[in-house]
Amino acid sequence: MQDDIEMDCDRCGRRRHSFYDDPVGDLLSYLCEPRPWCNKVVAIAHNAKAFDSQFILKRSILLK
Repeated sequence: MQDDIEMDCDRCGRRRHSFYDDPVGDLLSYLCEPRPWCNKVVAIAHNAKAFDSQFILKRSILLK
């Protein structure tokens, strides 16, 4: 219930994530980490268009 993005969440930890070296792989690894407080994660790609999301889709299919 913390409005300030700079403050870490007590349950989730860090609230802001940046991926530099391998952005697609690091993003998918982060999304697939186990979380004891939820059963699944829903990721919404705001303004993702045809070519923009192909890198994520291709790596997701490769990783199954």
